[in-house]
Amino acid sequence: MKLKNKALIEFGLIFIFFITFSVCQAQQIKDFVIGDKVSFESKILNEKEIIVVIPPYNYRDNPNEKYPVVYVLDPGNNLIATYGIVNFYSFVSKIMPKMIVVGIVNKDRERDFLPTKSEEYPTGGGADKFLNFIDSELTHYIDSIYPTEPYRCLIGHSAGGLFAIYTLINRPKLFNSFICIDPSMWYDDQSYVKRLPDFFKNNKDIKKSLFISISNEKDMGIFPFINELEKNAPKGFEWDYIHFKNETHNTLGFKSICSGFEMIFKNWKPISDSIK
Repeated sequence: MKLKNKALIEFGLIFIFFITFSVCQAQQIKDFVIGDKVSFESKILNEKEIIVVIPPYNYRDNPNEKYPVVYVLDPGNNLIATYGIVNFYSFVSKIMPKMIVVGIVNKDRERDFLPTKSEEYPTGGGADKFLNFIDSELTHYIDSIYPTEPYRCLIGHSAGGLFAIYTLINRPKLFNSFICIDPSMWYDDQSYVKRLPDFFKNNKDIKKSLFISISNEKDMGIFPFINELEKNAPKGFEWDYIHFKNETHNTLGFKSICSGFEMIFKNWKPISDSIK
């Protein structure tokens, strides 16, 4: 009961913030629109891609300020939650920096997120091409249009969480931090659980932040992954996890994003505070 009440309180805070935020902005501008919907042709994927970009609401008033970027996979489920949490934690609680939020829309998430094909997911196997798109096209586009600083976070849920781990292992310099919500570590006979020891052996000085959430679902393959982190993660690799025993695979997103940002930015301080 306490956990449910806490969840309701957290949801209420975000809801109140959205209403207050919208009303305040409505008093200042004629039309209140959250974010930019952008479409462009990807040469790598050979198709038109759609992204949603939500910068801090007052970023044009601060032309010299630059912002970290958080990229959200499965934006239909987690984009608005991420935007609300980032704004509440940065503008109200001031426990993390203001960030540019980018939602990446997929035409076929299994194709884009899964490293290999399987009988269950025959369209899988496009993760490398999708990662090339993010690395060579998307991040360059965002950096050229918006006032970004060189810090990126990636949020993925389920197959998207597996893709985040895939990204960490195959392109470790691309993102600084990762929030993996109930990642599908079971996929392909737990191949990315098995790859972790060699990855850390070859990247002993890696400095990244990784947060993992676990639902009450069984057979996700996450606990073997946690065991490998406990045995092999080097000192500079910060990681943590929370087992949300009362949440299902589909309901733990909001709490996971809150807890992930709290872990990743636990030592962050506003510039005004850090120079005192």
